[in-house]
Amino acid sequence: MSIKFESPEAAELAFYHAIETADIRLLGEVWASHDGVVCIHPGCGRIEGRRAVLESFADLFVDAPIIQFAITDAVHSGFGAVAIHTVREEVQMDGQVISSMVATNVFQRSDTGAWCMVLHHSSHEPDMHMDEFFDDIDFDDFDEEFEVPPVLH
Repeated sequence: MSIKFESPEAAELAFYHAIETADIRLLGEVWASHDGVVCIHPGCGRIEGRRAVLESFADLFVDAPIIQFAITDAVHSGFGAVAIHTVREEVQMDGQVISSMVATNVFQRSDTGAWCMVLHHSSHEPDMHMDEFFDDIDFDDFDEEFEVPPVLH
């Protein structure tokens, strides 16, 4: 039986619920049925293709602890048949936050009108604030030719 998600928000809720319950069948319903999907787990490389993405989650589900997500600071944007959600994922175990991630979830509306995930990219949120990091640096110790390199991503 195929589930039709009426909105990107409904697909996103199902995505996190599937992870919390280690439900690979539901997760398969959330992801698009084509091979143009991409997933990047925290600290890992890019995984391409529906089968590889679902296998990566199946591997995570083996002996995985029970976790819950609190999604905060959601920003939704998009255009036409594409929706982009950037969120903060507070990963909880036994009611305690054990990790904070930032994630981008991209959804696409299919020809049938159903919304499905085409990209999930999650990474650890930095533990320190850059302003505090630079407070400890005495830039007078550098010669005048010192330049701060550009941030590349």
